[in-house]
Amino acid sequence: MKDLFSVQEVAKLLDMSHSGVLYHIKNGTLKSTQVGKIYIITKEDFADFLKEKKKEKKSKNKPEEPLLF
Repeated sequence: MKDLFSVQEVAKLLDMSHSGVLYHIKNGTLKSTQVGKIYIITKEDFADFLKEKKKEKKSKNKPEEPLLF
C-alpha cells in the first residue's frame, strides 16, 4: 500500500466524489496536509478515518435502549 494519497485517489478508493473527500478534510474528520493547492493524505490518517467511519457505522446500527421512566 502507498504511504501517501491524493484526494482523487482517496475518492476512488472510497467510491466517493472528490468534493465529498474535501468535505471530510475541511470538516476535520480526515486529516491531511496541504501542499500548495493540493491535499496529501498519509496512509495512517486514511486508516484512522476508515476506523472512525467503521465505529460510526456500528453505533448507528446498534438499536437504542428504551427509555425507562
